[in-house]
Amino acid sequence: MLIGRVSELTGATRKAIRHYESVGLITPPDRKGSYRIYNDHDVMVISMICRAKTLGFSLFEIKDIVSIKTKEKKLPIDLVYRLIDKKISDLKQEAEELLCKVDDLNEFKVDLVKEFT
Repeated sequence: MLIGRVSELTGATRKAIRHYESVGLITPPDRKGSYRIYNDHDVMVISMICRAKTLGFSLFEIKDIVSIKTKEKKLPIDLVYRLIDKKISDLKQEAEELLCKVDDLNEFKVDLVKEFT
């Protein structure tokens, strides 16, 4: 299938799909003349990349998973679980830090009112 159809199916832009190819996240597809011809596996991998990105993963973070998935045609589930668990831990830490900032801002507001009124 052509890149336009892959874009429709995955939500990835054509530019993003070409970028994934250039950085080695997907294997260069077969060509028919100057057209790239993608297969169902490519669509699955690109969809996985898009979903991971919407969940906050960087391309760098998912590169090993995508590489293994592409080479071995199976998902390295232990690696995926470790990566997801780390992301959950990181997000919880960020949430705690943000809640502390909210508390600090509320305290700052009270202090300003005391000092300047």
